[in-house]
Amino acid sequence: MQVMVTQAELREIFTLEYDVAPKLQRIKELKSNVQALLIHRMPVEMGRFDVHLIKRFNRHVTWRQGFVDRLGLAAAEAYSKLFKPRMFCEVKVEEHAVEPLWKGGEPGQEAGS
Repeated sequence: MQVMVTQAELREIFTLEYDVAPKLQRIKELKSNVQALLIHRMPVEMGRFDVHLIKRFNRHVTWRQGFVDRLGLAAAEAYSKLFKPRMFCEVKVEEHAVEPLWKGGEPGQEAGS
Protein backbone atom coordinates (compact mmCIF):
# COMPACT_ATOMS: atom_id res chain seq x y z
CA MET A 1 0.00 0.00 0.00
CA GLN A 2 1.39 3.36 -1.03
CA VAL A 3 0.75 6.41 1.15
CA MET A 4 0.08 9.62 -0.75
CA VAL A 5 -1.01 13.19 -0.20
CA THR A 6 -4.73 13.42 -0.87
CA GLN A 7 -6.52 16.08 -2.85
CA ALA A 8 -8.77 16.68 0.14
CA GLU A 9 -5.76 17.66 2.27
CA LEU A 10 -4.43 19.92 -0.46
CA ARG A 11 -7.83 21.53 -0.96
CA GLU A 12 -8.14 22.18 2.78
CA ILE A 13 -4.67 23.75 2.95
CA PHE A 14 -5.44 25.96 -0.05
CA THR A 15 -8.82 27.01 1.35
CA LEU A 16 -7.44 27.81 4.80
CA GLU A 17 -4.55 29.81 3.37
CA TYR A 18 -7.00 31.69 1.14
CA ASP A 19 -9.22 32.48 4.13
CA VAL A 20 -6.44 33.40 6.55
CA ALA A 21 -4.13 35.47 4.29
CA PRO A 22 -6.29 38.64 4.24
CA LYS A 23 -6.77 38.43 8.01
CA LEU A 24 -3.03 38.08 8.60
CA GLN A 25 -2.39 41.08 6.35
CA ARG A 26 -4.97 43.13 8.28
CA ILE A 27 -3.38 42.12 11.60
CA LYS A 28 0.01 43.21 10.26
CA GLU A 29 -1.39 46.61 9.18
CA LEU A 30 -3.16 47.20 12.50
CA LYS A 31 -0.11 46.22 14.55
CA SER A 32 2.06 48.52 12.44
CA ASN A 33 -0.28 51.46 13.10
CA VAL A 34 -0.51 50.72 16.83
CA GLN A 35 3.28 50.31 17.04
CA ALA A 36 3.84 53.73 15.46
CA LEU A 37 1.44 55.33 17.95
CA LEU A 38 3.06 53.57 20.93
CA ILE A 39 6.57 54.53 19.83
CA HIS A 40 5.44 58.16 19.85
CA ARG A 41 3.98 57.65 23.34
CA MET A 42 0.35 58.17 22.41
CA PRO A 43 -2.14 57.25 25.17
CA VAL A 44 -4.19 54.05 25.08
CA GLU A 45 -7.93 54.32 25.54
CA MET A 46 -9.14 52.74 28.79
CA GLY A 47 -11.04 49.54 28.23
CA ARG A 48 -11.03 45.78 28.28
CA PHE A 49 -7.80 45.48 26.31
CA ASP A 50 -4.31 46.74 27.03
CA VAL A 51 -1.27 46.95 24.76
CA HIS A 52 2.46 47.35 25.22
CA LEU A 53 5.61 47.04 23.15
CA ILE A 54 8.06 44.23 23.62
CA LYS A 55 11.41 45.75 22.74
CA ARG A 56 14.51 43.81 21.75
CA PHE A 57 17.86 45.42 21.06
CA ASN A 58 20.32 43.78 18.72
CA ARG A 59 23.84 44.44 17.54
CA HIS A 60 25.68 42.57 14.86
CA VAL A 61 27.78 40.21 16.96
CA THR A 62 29.14 37.58 14.59
CA TRP A 63 32.57 39.20 14.70
CA ARG A 64 32.58 39.62 18.48
CA GLN A 65 34.26 36.42 19.65
CA GLY A 66 37.17 36.80 17.25
CA PHE A 67 37.53 40.44 18.30
CA VAL A 68 37.55 39.47 22.00
CA ASP A 69 40.09 36.68 21.40
CA ARG A 70 42.53 39.02 19.66
CA LEU A 71 42.08 42.37 21.44
CA GLY A 72 40.28 41.61 24.71
CA LEU A 73 36.83 42.21 26.13
CA ALA A 74 37.38 45.85 27.08
CA ALA A 75 38.36 46.78 23.52
CA ALA A 76 35.35 44.90 22.14
CA GLU A 77 32.98 46.75 24.50
CA ALA A 78 34.47 50.12 23.59
CA TYR A 79 34.30 49.37 19.88
CA SER A 80 30.69 48.11 20.01
CA LYS A 81 29.57 51.39 21.61
CA LEU A 82 30.54 53.18 18.40
CA PHE A 83 27.61 51.53 16.62
CA LYS A 84 23.96 52.06 17.47
CA PRO A 85 21.94 48.96 18.34
CA ARG A 86 18.94 48.04 16.22
CA MET A 87 15.62 47.99 18.03
CA PHE A 88 12.89 45.51 17.16
CA CYS A 89 9.39 46.00 18.58
CA GLU A 90 6.51 43.62 18.82
CA VAL A 91 2.99 44.73 19.71
CA LYS A 92 1.43 42.66 22.50
CA VAL A 93 -2.33 43.02 23.06
CA GLU A 94 -3.73 41.56 26.26
CA GLU A 95 -7.26 41.08 27.50
CA HIS A 96 -7.96 41.70 31.15
CA ALA A 97 -9.11 38.51 32.86
CA VAL A 98 -10.94 40.45 35.55
CA GLU A 99 -12.61 43.78 34.99
CA PRO A 100 -10.07 46.39 36.09
CA LEU A 101 -10.76 49.05 38.69
CA TRP A 102 -11.53 51.68 36.05
CA LYS A 103 -14.96 50.01 35.76
CA GLY A 104 -15.80 51.67 39.07
CA GLY A 105 -16.28 50.49 42.60
CA GLU A 106 -13.88 49.39 45.29
CA PRO A 107 -11.35 46.56 44.99
CA GLY A 108 -13.10 43.25 45.51
CA GLN A 109 -16.53 44.77 44.91
CA GLU A 110 -16.59 45.35 41.15
CA ALA A 111 -20.03 45.43 39.61
CA GLY A 112 -21.03 42.27 37.72
CA SER A 113 -21.45 42.48 33.97
